[in-house]
Amino acid sequence: MTYYPDLRSTPAGEALRAIQVRGRATIKDLATDLGVTASAVRQHLLHLQAQGAIRADKVREGVGRPYYVYSLTPQAHNLFHKDYGDLATVLLQEVATGQGPDAFQDVLRRVSDRLAARYQGQVGGYALAERLQAWAALLDERGVPVEIVRTEQGYLLREYGCPYHNVAAENRAVCEMERQVMARLLVSGVKRTQCVLDGDRGCQFLISESGLQEPAGREAGMAVLES
Repeated sequence: MTYYPDLRSTPAGEALRAIQVRGRATIKDLATDLGVTASAVRQHLLHLQAQGAIRADKVREGVGRPYYVYSLTPQAHNLFHKDYGDLATVLLQEVATGQGPDAFQDVLRRVSDRLAARYQGQVGGYALAERLQAWAALLDERGVPVEIVRTEQGYLLREYGCPYHNVAAENRAVCEMERQVMARLLVSGVKRTQCVLDGDRGCQFLISESGLQEPAGREAGMAVLES
């Protein structure tokens, strides 16, 4: 999925919302809806086209000049708020309460396998440093800034954000699932040393080349998923 900056509070975002409501809109339609000039609408549309959020279809009617009708692209739906975190939280709660902890652990194991398989082709490289850079780029595309620091023990990877924050806040086993996905993709030992849910500025991982490791310290009380 492509990550887009938040446009909801911008003039271009208002134009996008107007197109979403109408389904298809002309410049004249948008100028009326937004109460701005046609020239201003054209600037917003240029910005949205550069984002890949809208498409323009030329319309010819009779002998008059052709005009364009604008509509949303499938990619534009990534710009609007989605309650994926809330939905995932409720689904996991239903599994845990309705089918028990063993079923819950089994679901997370299978999710871990699927995520690792999904990202496998995007996180490659012979050296650990290459795989780390590829993983960092993937996180950045998902809106999670990453910093990598070389240490005597290996690498420190700092995530300034959490891709599963709402879900992990309800069940910390999701944090362990993320660690296992990372360990499989990096083919390295991965140990979480800081967590945003503990009040830290972000999540931090110690990455080593000494083989896969199980978490310790503050994660000792968390559910540990089997490889």
